[in-house]
Amino acid sequence: MTKKMKLQRIGLLSAVKIGGAVSAVMGFVLGAVWGVVLAFFSSLAGAVFAADTAGMGVAWLIISPLISTVLYGIFGALLSFLIALAYNIAAGILGGIEIETQDVVPKVYNDIYGEM
Repeated sequence: MTKKMKLQRIGLLSAVKIGGAVSAVMGFVLGAVWGVVLAFFSSLAGAVFAADTAGMGVAWLIISPLISTVLYGIFGALLSFLIALAYNIAAGILGGIEIETQDVVPKVYNDIYGEM
């Protein structure tokens, strides 16, 4: 049985929460990767130029994920808000997105437990 449904609006607060959380996780992962890369190159530069930058490599490992998490979270939440707001305005003028759904509950389940 196929049902038609329409997504008429997106809750702004829920879009901000999800967008910010997902972006913050991505920021942490990318910040950790960049922290490792920057730590490697600062250690390499310290060895090549005989500079005392050993502490800087450890600082990059700690600072980079923290800064990236905060910045990605803030910008991801802001961008999610703007996208959801733009969708709500467009859906108010043009109508929402129509989707078709289909029940996938097996017939055996309905025979045992009744119609959902």
